[in-house]
Amino acid sequence: MAKRKRSPKWSVFLVREPDRAVRQFEVSRTLAAALPAAAVLTVAGCLAGLGVTAEQRVQELEAKLDRQSAELEETVAEKNRQIVFLNRRLTELDREAADMRRRLEQIHELENKLRAFIQEYGEGVVAPEASDARGRVITASYGGAASEALAESAAENDFAELIRLLDSLALTMDAIRERERQRQIEATSEPTAWPTVSRKLTSGFGYRKDPFTGRTAFHAGVDINGKIGDPVFAAGSGVVKEAGFHSERGNYVVIAHRNGIESSYYHLQKIEVRKGDQVMRGDRIGRLGNTGRSTGSHLHFQITVSDKPVSPLRYLSLVKED
Repeated sequence: MAKRKRSPKWSVFLVREPDRAVRQFEVSRTLAAALPAAAVLTVAGCLAGLGVTAEQRVQELEAKLDRQSAELEETVAEKNRQIVFLNRRLTELDREAADMRRRLEQIHELENKLRAFIQEYGEGVVAPEASDARGRVITASYGGAASEALAESAAENDFAELIRLLDSLALTMDAIRERERQRQIEATSEPTAWPTVSRKLTSGFGYRKDPFTGRTAFHAGVDINGKIGDPVFAAGSGVVKEAGFHSERGNYVVIAHRNGIESSYYHLQKIEVRKGDQVMRGDRIGRLGNTGRSTGSHLHFQITVSDKPVSPLRYLSLVKED
């Protein structure tokens, strides 16, 4: 009978402390070869497990980062929308503030107009009635009734209603002022006021000896003595028809009054009005002088009715001859 071949063995000695016995273990070659492989496989398995765990952790972190990025983008977008809204609102507030300043300026202007109206026309002058947004009647009478009404309206109504009330009162006041101005123009239209400070006549209306030629000639007005530079006033209210220089008249002004009446002022040193100006009786229109065909400082003053000269003495309210 053949002898069975024994599998080779590996001996492993375990040496412990000096006073203890040495132990011997026998390990087959196959097991000895398999142990490193098993160790390698174990380490590889552990590494693979760690890799899977790390991959899962990375994926979780990436997902979390994506969520945070999305939330951050949404937050930024919301902030941007808020910034756009705030910028739009800021623009609206700036516009409202500018409108408020403009309205306040209008209120101050209207207040000044009201004060000037009262000062000009005095006690007892009452403006036509104007209604506010609630239908209450407001009048611009002397003594502050309009101011009290405006204050009450400001307290009870919104700003737009107050502005509409102020605009209505402004239009009413302007209409009153224009009517009053026209009434004054009509009442003072005739040239009946003395046009100079001096009232000394040096030459009358009608035929006289011409101081330059010595011949008899028609004098279409009166000559009033005075000092160069003395003020010359409009004898009546009207519109400046002419204002300029003429070789004979010198610097001169012609004022057109109502009913075809005109007054003329010759030989002025200086003209202080322009063609088209509206002047009231007593307004200064120039300075007395010695320009044009003149023998000395004086004012040649004449009045025409329908282009025909008439004696100014028929119109002047105060005449004093020396």
